[in-house]
Amino acid sequence: MSLQDASINAGGHDRDLNKDRHGRGQGKGANRGHGRDRGSNRGQPRTVQISKAMSRLLRHAAIEEKIPIDQQGYVRMDHLLNWQRLRSMTPPVSFQDVVDVVQESDKKRYGLKHVGATPTDQDGSPSSSKPAATPPESESTSETEKAIAVFRSSVGMGDATPSHFFIRATQGHSMKTVEAENLLTPISLEDPSSVPETVVHGTFYGAWRPILTTGGLKSMTRNHVHFATGPTIETVMKKIRRPNPAEGDDRPQSIDQAQSQTQDKGPEQEQQQEQEQALASELDQNKVISGMRSDAQILIYIDIRKALQDGAAKGIKWWRSENGVILTDGISIDDDQSDGQLNKIVPMAYWSEVVEIKEGLGTLWRQGEGVVQELPDRLSSRAVPRGKAGGYRGRGGRGSGRGKRG
Repeated sequence: MSLQDASINAGGHDRDLNKDRHGRGQGKGANRGHGRDRGSNRGQPRTVQISKAMSRLLRHAAIEEKIPIDQQGYVRMDHLLNWQRLRSMTPPVSFQDVVDVVQESDKKRYGLKHVGATPTDQDGSPSSSKPAATPPESESTSETEKAIAVFRSSVGMGDATPSHFFIRATQGHSMKTVEAENLLTPISLEDPSSVPETVVHGTFYGAWRPILTTGGLKSMTRNHVHFATGPTIETVMKKIRRPNPAEGDDRPQSIDQAQSQTQDKGPEQEQQQEQEQALASELDQNKVISGMRSDAQILIYIDIRKALQDGAAKGIKWWRSENGVILTDGISIDDDQSDGQLNKIVPMAYWSEVVEIKEGLGTLWRQGEGVVQELPDRLSSRAVPRGKAGGYRGRGGRGSGRGKRG
């Protein structure tokens, strides 16, 4: 599908920023997982508000907002700037504002491309030109840098033409017209250098039992399940402290409770706190370009080589995004859902180990053994953080599948 010109309605849809994945509202789109109320964004920096609006449009809402978008996920810059949501900000969002957001994104959420003038541009009418195919990750990063350099040079000459630039979100799309093959770099055993050593998915206590019941990880409203390339399981197991009841380890129910019950920390508590801080630091280092929130409570490690070996027969494909996130659409399963969104999973057959990291419980599930340790009710009953529930709704409960084998 090439870009098709569409008129930009000056009245537009002025939808609340809280509908995006960073802060959700109650309006249209909430039932698709893009809209839970977190309150107003008015107290946030301007660049954050712009980034949230751009993220919503480029990942989820371009078609809904009648903004032309191609199969690679690119939107022409002048179309973006003419979007009512950005024009309604005070002052209206400028080309420079967008470039600032692209540069300041620690997770490299956006890719920028310069395409130059076309005959239709010179005639003064909108162009339906589209950027070339996406290059590999290293080249793609320089493509954004190149576009920014061209922009700066053009500004210096007073000739920064928005219609000569395209922008896209690097991953996280829910629009089915945006095709993964056009956005991402394939991971294949035929190219060993493309295969990451670690592939891990972060989730939360309240989602764990529903995940077991489902039998795998779902992409929910997005096109893919997202994974990080760290931390390694070896690093995690070294840095968490696992309680040992046989040795009289009756540590209080949570880290916060343990810290509140004493002001004078003994050597054991100090060591525990150091380990927790070290692991938190490890997750923080991985959050910049990760595909996983730094507040994840449970880590699900994937046997990527096994998944790739089965890929040809079962149709599961893996990719790496421009910003280093590992993605897959999973394999088809029998599902009662009728909307077609929840019928693919990353099954437990491709899991290697599952580890709880916040309270030092350690391994919860291991390939070949299934559940080796139940998650306590006091943890599984906690609600999933807003924006991360997806299709795993409600709180965890007993009776969930034990996932003996994947």
